[in-house]
Amino acid sequence: MTFSPPLLRSENERLAALRELCLLDTPTDPAFDQMTLLATHVFDTSMALISLVDDGRQWFKSRIGMAVRETPRSQAFCAYALHSVEPLIVLDTLLDARFVDNPLVTGAPGLRFYAGAPLITKEGLCLGTFCVLDAAPRTAFDARQVTQLRHFARLAMMRIETLRSIGYADALTQLPNRTRFLEDVGLWINDAPDDGRHLFAVAVDVCGPVYLQQMQSAFGADHADGFLQAAARRLAHALGPAPAYRIDTTVMACVLAAEHEAALEEQLRALQAQLAEPCEYQGIPHAPAVTLGAVALAMSDATPMADTARVLGAALAHARAAHRPWAIYHPQLDAAQQRAFRILAAIPGALAAEGQLQLHYQPRIDLADGVCTGVEALLRWNHPELGAISPAEFIPLAEKTALIGDITAWVVRAALAQAEIWHGAGLRLTVSLNVSALDLATAACADLLDRLLGQIRVDPALIEIEFTESAVADDPVSVGVQLRRLRALGLQIAIDDFGTGHSNFSYLKQIPATTLKLDQSFVRTLPSDMHDVTILCAMIRLGHEFGHRVVAEGIETAQAYELLASWGCDEGQGYWIARPMPAAQLTDWLAPAAQRLRASS
Repeated sequence: MTFSPPLLRSENERLAALRELCLLDTPTDPAFDQMTLLATHVFDTSMALISLVDDGRQWFKSRIGMAVRETPRSQAFCAYALHSVEPLIVLDTLLDARFVDNPLVTGAPGLRFYAGAPLITKEGLCLGTFCVLDAAPRTAFDARQVTQLRHFARLAMMRIETLRSIGYADALTQLPNRTRFLEDVGLWINDAPDDGRHLFAVAVDVCGPVYLQQMQSAFGADHADGFLQAAARRLAHALGPAPAYRIDTTVMACVLAAEHEAALEEQLRALQAQLAEPCEYQGIPHAPAVTLGAVALAMSDATPMADTARVLGAALAHARAAHRPWAIYHPQLDAAQQRAFRILAAIPGALAAEGQLQLHYQPRIDLADGVCTGVEALLRWNHPELGAISPAEFIPLAEKTALIGDITAWVVRAALAQAEIWHGAGLRLTVSLNVSALDLATAACADLLDRLLGQIRVDPALIEIEFTESAVADDPVSVGVQLRRLRALGLQIAIDDFGTGHSNFSYLKQIPATTLKLDQSFVRTLPSDMHDVTILCAMIRLGHEFGHRVVAEGIETAQAYELLASWGCDEGQGYWIARPMPAAQLTDWLAPAAQRLRASS
């Protein structure tokens, strides 16, 4: 007859305590392994285990002499030891009706002797046992040995409590923290599975810092903390027995095993789907975008353990930037992140250095007569080590920081100084300056222009400020205030990349623009794309009806030049006319420019 161990009255409480410790399905721990190895010598047994009794299984946190990592709970000797503070001693399993038919007795490993001391928490809940086992029966296990076994169980609980302590646990969610995660990653790498699967660390950003900040502003810090606790519980439930960690404010982590990246992506897809449902807290359903990042651990080209958290962050950042639910780290991704950081770190030095930053000027001509009417100031950066860095690369990076204001200030000063030189030489050229939405969100840029125009001899009407349609959409009130102020100073106002924004033409009558610059994506398809022809003709008419000068960007052929001129487009710029050039070269280009253009067309 086979006996099954009964359940405790406090079983639900016991299981909750076991899972809160986040010990199940974690890597081997050297401290535990030293204890079980020592126990085999002290008690002269072939096996020693630290067994944690879960709902339907017993799982071995440490094992010496046992081939399997877990067994069904119905076969667990240790399940019987949960019912008492006293150790369970079975000298000969064949003489005990509870175990005589147990598969661990009748089959491998053929257990005949068992002694297990319960692992009891400070709250009096039993997690499992510290046990020693052998294939040979015993005739005695004396009081001294029982005391020694109890000492081993207490040592194991001391280690468990240490892992649970403030040094390893996140105070808010009670999940293991970043320190514990990095330690466990090192253990997992040493304990990689030998079944052909690879290990991957996975970061789960449950809402992102911006959403959390908005939540705090709307509902308070206590609500935000409660949401994070609820999100942590939901992730822990989705992962099952596998432990979850909290490694940053809104970022949790776990470790998954997969045969290859395609299999990992299936797991990420399933996990993301489980977390996509709104997470409700205090009756409010929060549905922020959950982002996942992953990195390989136990592979030949795996990331060093100390870099795991950093590259997980890089994968998360890449996923967010690409508007994807997840991203898997690869070395080239890390190289891109490191280059981005290096560029950001180098910007202050470039602003202070002599010669790293330069302005090149692209001519803008009147399409009717080919006369150069102005130039667009374009920033160029030649880094002493990185070489030429495109504005398309460093400006978006700077726009995420306060550095964009410093860059704009440098451009404004340099461009106005050059405009004063041209003014003194008798050249009446409009100088166009690009500013970002962040520049127009505050008064800093307008303050600087106001101050500099009072110090130099340049007609304000020869300075044009360019901004994109998206700048208005981001903060129409603040941007409108600053644009009206700039116009009051006498500056020209140009809407750049017109036609690619939010298609809300109502702002055309609300802001004091003087120029529309048609986006080059429409111009470069001329004359092949009839849809673009229709759109261009309509935008030219619209600009004129609003009293604006219309400028076409991206003119790269004589045919495009002629068509735009015939449609009444006022001005144009592009590589067919001239590439951006330093100020010194522009002077040489200006003299015969009109003649060259007339001859070419």
